[in-house]
Amino acid sequence: MRMKWTFFLLLIFSAFACAEDQPEALVETGQMHLAYLHSTLAAYGTAISDPKSTVSVSLARPGQIARLDVTAGKKVRKGASLFEFATDPNASHGYVQAETSLEMARSSFESMKRLHGEQLATNAQLAAAEQGFKDAESAFDAQKKLGTGSNRETIRAPFDGVVTGLFFSPGDRIQAGKTVLQLSRLDALRVVIGIEPEDASRIKPGMEVRLFPVFAKSAKLEGTISEIGGGIDPQTRLVDVLVRIGEPKNLIPGMKLKGEIVIPAGQNWVVPRSAVLQDEKGAYIFQVENGHARRIGVVATEYGEIEAIQGKFDPRLPVVLLGNYELKDGMKLREGAR
Repeated sequence: MRMKWTFFLLLIFSAFACAEDQPEALVETGQMHLAYLHSTLAAYGTAISDPKSTVSVSLARPGQIARLDVTAGKKVRKGASLFEFATDPNASHGYVQAETSLEMARSSFESMKRLHGEQLATNAQLAAAEQGFKDAESAFDAQKKLGTGSNRETIRAPFDGVVTGLFFSPGDRIQAGKTVLQLSRLDALRVVIGIEPEDASRIKPGMEVRLFPVFAKSAKLEGTISEIGGGIDPQTRLVDVLVRIGEPKNLIPGMKLKGEIVIPAGQNWVVPRSAVLQDEKGAYIFQVENGHARRIGVVATEYGEIEAIQGKFDPRLPVVLLGNYELKDGMKLREGAR
């Protein structure tokens, strides 16, 4: 009986001795924390004019571009001269004829009113003279609206804008109604960026977009997605995304830009990138529990220098940040700076 107790005591002593001899690993630890994360999707695009805010400048009479004061891409202020237009002589002749006819019809009507008052003209004659005067007046007003009474006219910008299209040169003769140039409002510019079709499901209207001119990356612009194309552009093989700009300063149509679409990822538990390890079983971390290493499998997503993790971990327990490459599950730990 005494030998049995002696053997039992030896076993207990050996267990304690083994526990004391178990090696300790020096590790550096920290706490995981919650953070709101986002990722970015890079894309390239071009500044364009909003078609709803673009006007075509034309004239209702034929003539000639006598002087051109703008070039394509030039910014202009409201009231600035765009070009000087010389009315075609034949059109001016029509104005003179209409003006002469109006004076003759007015004189005839006045004479007929006097004769009618002296009972020397019938009611029908008076009505005919009045109608003739009204017809001549309408014809003259039409010529005035066409502008044929002006031999030369300076056409001015109706608003602050940028010349987005220029279709004639000085000296060119143009037909009535032909567009001379297109003018777009500066405060109505948009940006179209192209994204890969497989990324279209990740974005939605209202998402923030950071824009950087390709040749002036320090000039950052802020915008939001206003529309996502429903198909693939046959030329670029990308999906077009329309971005609305808050303040399009220093932005002109045709400018090339790089876009970064900000995609929110919500609130996640995060740890430094050094805390996450990989092996054939996948990603994992070590936490410290009762002075020992506890291996926990996780799903990790990298966001720069941190990783968002999901798994059956205890957010209250410290996470091993350094020294984790040497650990095994259950190993005794000693916390400190490495």
